[in-house]
Amino acid sequence: MQRRLAQFACDFCKQKKLKCSRELPKCNTCKPWPGECIYSRDTFDVNSLGSGSIDERTIESRLQDLEQLVQQLSKSVDKALQVNASAPARTDDPRLSFQANQRTVVEKDRISPKLYIGPSHSFSFLREASASIEKIPRPQSDATHQSARSELRYLSSQLGTSHVEQMTEESAAVFHVPSKATGHRMISRFFEIADLGNPFFTSPSDDVIMQVVFEPHRVQEKAWVVYFNYMLLAAVPVEGDSKEAAVLRQNVHLALNNSSIFLEPREVNVQVLAFLAMHGEDYAAPNTSWMLLGSACRQAEALGMHISSSQGSFESRQHHLCLFWLLFLMDKSCSLAFGRPAFLPTALYHHVPLPDESTLLMFQPHTRMHGTEIPQRVSHFGAQMLRCSIELAKLMGILADVLATGHSTIYSRAELRSRLNAWYSSSNQRMTEILEAERASSTADQVREMTLGINSMKFQYLHVLILLLKGEESSSSLRLSSAREALSLLTSMVSNWNSVYNGVTWHLLYYPFTSFFVIFENIVHHPGPVTPTVEHDLNLLATTVTYFTSMRSQMRLLATLCTRLEHVAAIFLQLARNVHSTSTGTENPPYEQHGDEHRQIHLEESNGASYLDLLPADMGALPGHSPSCKGKEARRTFDSMFDWFSWDTYYGDL
Repeated sequence: MQRRLAQFACDFCKQKKLKCSRELPKCNTCKPWPGECIYSRDTFDVNSLGSGSIDERTIESRLQDLEQLVQQLSKSVDKALQVNASAPARTDDPRLSFQANQRTVVEKDRISPKLYIGPSHSFSFLREASASIEKIPRPQSDATHQSARSELRYLSSQLGTSHVEQMTEESAAVFHVPSKATGHRMISRFFEIADLGNPFFTSPSDDVIMQVVFEPHRVQEKAWVVYFNYMLLAAVPVEGDSKEAAVLRQNVHLALNNSSIFLEPREVNVQVLAFLAMHGEDYAAPNTSWMLLGSACRQAEALGMHISSSQGSFESRQHHLCLFWLLFLMDKSCSLAFGRPAFLPTALYHHVPLPDESTLLMFQPHTRMHGTEIPQRVSHFGAQMLRCSIELAKLMGILADVLATGHSTIYSRAELRSRLNAWYSSSNQRMTEILEAERASSTADQVREMTLGINSMKFQYLHVLILLLKGEESSSSLRLSSAREALSLLTSMVSNWNSVYNGVTWHLLYYPFTSFFVIFENIVHHPGPVTPTVEHDLNLLATTVTYFTSMRSQMRLLATLCTRLEHVAAIFLQLARNVHSTSTGTENPPYEQHGDEHRQIHLEESNGASYLDLLPADMGALPGHSPSCKGKEARRTFDSMFDWFSWDTYYGDL
């Protein structure tokens, strides 16, 4: 086909005296094509030539239009970023949520690099669950798979990063000193709470505590300033004064700027570091807790706290032994949970003597809870729980070695399982017998706390047993039944800061996922019709969702974190239901768990990722912010100080 080219000059080129590049190709048989001048960019049709319809706008006007367009785009981007940080997820477009989450994860990794977690630990389910997601059929228009991947990344970030909120320059200037009347009320309150810490924690002398309150800048051992202020901060009620909480936190932050707390081996430093690692909500993210614990263990070794024949009074030596065994319990918990080497090796320290009987009997916080008077009788429940806890910690240390190396120089896997079962049988019997013997002379609250302690001990036993059985194909049925039994205990473990023997919050919030994913994996690998067994397993997964809903109403500072973990469980429950809904040809709509009801996810018109997906990996607290929650006053005291695993809590970004 031959071509003819016709050259036309546009008005713009005529005005500027330019050689117009508008070449209008015209085929012998076709109609004229549109053409465009490289100078004026006036697009037109040949048929319009001579009609006067050619755009005669100048480059200047077009540049102005472009500038206005860029300004509008900039405003739109700013508005979109604001919406993206606050709007619920658009689950109808999984790409939006996925891309937003990818950007968030990259930013988290840049700010808080991942910390090492060993190959065998309490949360190895993260690897298996990721592979299982791909095995689940994906219903049409369902974004649950992408959400599940996002939830696994979130859990991984929670367990593999560490971040501490820093003070602003304005709040870091000077210590807050209360009025004389307020200061004396604070001292009275402090001693009321601190008494529950016997025999593990001691209080400063009268002279030192007066200086801590009214002249904190002059206190030589700044750890006392941390201990006093954080003790009161933990006890601020739900409806408490946010200004009061802010000034207490300010004093804690300022005192912690003194590096001697972390570098000089002192008894008070060990005590405070252990306290923060267990209950310092601003500092007890899992990995931050582990690092605080490391400093405490090294200082305890340097001070020889494990040596019962060390110098000092009898009470001082007993206190050192109590504090050492507290660190030992925390150490084995961290080692087993993260697959990291222990700071206090079991083989080296398992022969350290326990505190004597009279010292152990001082641990009976359930008899002093809720401000009740100390009873005339002596309860043996707390002392027995300590013995059982230390025995379990020694077995946990051996198990951590087995998981890390595949073998143990002390016991084989079979022998370790036998000893673990014997420990639980004996411990459960002893604790139950004490409960029954003391039931008649105890209040209803005290009986409830002791029952909670027995249930919590069983939950911890089942958790350790599940880890021991992992990888043994012949024990898969026992592992599955143990996971089922563990989740069935959750409804009896819902509690708040007032509880004494409920275990520490970190385990209450994260350990359920170990059993949860054992059952989830079983459902994924056995698709088919919904049998009574499958329905029971799905109900157990739903129980976990409900558990986090209930814990959210109990927690004072961790309500947001509970909501996030509730969302994690709900997403994987939906995936588990999808496994069987596709087999039967039915579909289950995605839902979130809020309050006591299941509700459909409502899609928002705003183009933003889920605010849950955008929560930072390390949930730092806003100073002085205390969201309200239902139930009793949720004060954080030594009521929940000690546990056989003993380290605590991830602080919610509220």
